[in-house]
Amino acid sequence: MPHVFLIIAVASFGMLGVTHKIADHRGCRPEGINFILFLVAAITMLIVSSWRMGLAKVFDVPTIAWATALICGFLAATAILSFQHGVRFGKISTSWLVINLSMALPTVLSILIYHEAVSLRRGLGLVLTVVALTILWLERKREEKSAMASAAASVTLGER
Repeated sequence: MPHVFLIIAVASFGMLGVTHKIADHRGCRPEGINFILFLVAAITMLIVSSWRMGLAKVFDVPTIAWATALICGFLAATAILSFQHGVRFGKISTSWLVINLSMALPTVLSILIYHEAVSLRRGLGLVLTVVALTILWLERKREEKSAMASAAASVTLGER
């Protein structure tokens, strides 16, 4: 059963990016898309959790878990809303990578709050996250330098 959830999660995550791009092309407001996204996710999670554990157990969760879920949910909503606004101004590949890298925060919180053991695989994943962010920063710097050179060249050509 865990593999089924993994496949559904990967497919859903991929459809999230496609949905954002379609909504952007149709001129939809990012706030509405974000609201519907998180509303559907919350309802789906409530239904699945109630089906698997019973409604009483769903609400019998430690306070730290509720606080962590609310904070991470708020941060995720803010990140996705920023993605929706930012995708209009940049490459979707860059924006989508940043959204995927946002999973680093729950991982770090899991290590700090729940004292989860960091395996070699997870440690490598965190290191690769830093590497990916560095590559993104270097790519952005290169693009800005190229844009400035193009602008300077067009100004020089305009003076002639």
